Amino acid sequence: MARRAAILATFLAVFPSALAPACAAPAGMAPVPAGAFTPFFKMIPAKGQRGAEPRPIALKAFRLDRFPVTSAQFAAFLATNPQWRREAAPRLFVDPNYLRRWREGAPAAGEALAPVTNVSWFAAQAFCEARGGRLPTTDEWEYALADAGRGRDQVTRISLDWFARPNGARLGEVGQGAANGYGLSDMVGLVWEWTEDFSATGSGAEQRNTSSKDDAAFCGGGAAGVRDPADYPALMRYALRASLKARYTQDNLGFRCAGDE
Repeated sequence: MARRAAILATFLAVFPSALAPACAAPAGMAPVPAGAFTPFFKMIPAKGQRGAEPRPIALKAFRLDRFPVTSAQFAAFLATNPQWRREAAPRLFVDPNYLRRWREGAPAAGEALAPVTNVSWFAAQAFCEARGGRLPTTDEWEYALADAGRGRDQVTRISLDWFARPNGARLGEVGQGAANGYGLSDMVGLVWEWTEDFSATGSGAEQRNTSSKDDAAFCGGGAAGVRDPADYPALMRYALRASLKARYTQDNLGFRCAGDE
């Protein structure tokens, strides 16, 4: 334990700015204005009814991290929340690959400024709550990516190039790509990202009692239909979310935090 503490102290000494984002109110966020968003999926029908066509919904203004959360930021979170360290996190909330590349409580060499990955939904939510924030909803995340229609072709191109590129041994640092019109970077092309209600667009065999957080986190399933079947990148994003459970972790799955205006 003493050795782990010493290694983490050394890491934070090298990256002192890592501590601030995890111990203060949300910082480095971009304001996203209120607006209308048409969901990608049709509304899930009640039993015996047909699915309703997607209709625009109103979203309130919110804030979103300009970049995915980095390993340095997550290390600072672990320094004050040791219950989420790899050796301490309850297996109910994380799978065996949680923070698998970390050693002695610190990220792998050269990855401090890369997005933190191999984190579960529970760990991501705990991080955001410690900052006074939360994970963005799927609608908020997709609305922020849509960027009021700006750069749609570029998002598609970056996404398709990303899908075709083999996973490298190491992720790049955040902020290497251009920001969109809301000031958000790395929404696609670097890591997939958790959302608060990541599987809420699916439907399971059990349709009773669908109002709890656990149901939103664990009940994935088939969709009733999509708004634009030609939007392959969106299909991939929703398919990835539907395949997850809240304790799962992946080498290319990270997150960013949101906040209410």
